[in-house]
Amino acid sequence: HDNWLARYNDHFLLDNNLNIEVINPSTLLISGRLRCVGGLFIDVSKTLEMNSRQQVRTVKYSYHAGVTGVADRPIFRYDNYHAHSGHDDEHHRHRYDLATWREIKPPEWIGRQKWPTLGDVIDELYEWWNEVGSFVLGQDQPDAHPDR
Repeated sequence: HDNWLARYNDHFLLDNNLNIEVINPSTLLISGRLRCVGGLFIDVSKTLEMNSRQQVRTVKYSYHAGVTGVADRPIFRYDNYHAHSGHDDEHHRHRYDLATWREIKPPEWIGRQKWPTLGDVIDELYEWWNEVGSFVLGQDQPDAHPDR
């Protein structure tokens, strides 16, 4: 993850509060919040399994992108915690209406072949910020960290 995060450190990511917890010798949990410009955030929860050769693979994940406020507002969320009716597997994307902040149902099925990495989610939120978010939220596009 560090390589993906480094790509955005000088213009988009403000804080990396991700923690790695060893659940047992073969299970790791990565969780926490990435804080970005404009009040944006990504809440991360990933469970990884590790084999005897110290290789890891994600088994469960949730990437929740939103904007902070009096109440946090969701932008999108990817997860595989539960299957939805009509989906071939549990990998899906929740979408939200920016006018009401309510979920657009049903969640979009993305499938096992297209589930995103954390890097993909950072890329998507950054693109959203540049194309829509900075205008919707009434803020200028980022070119540097405001208050480091």
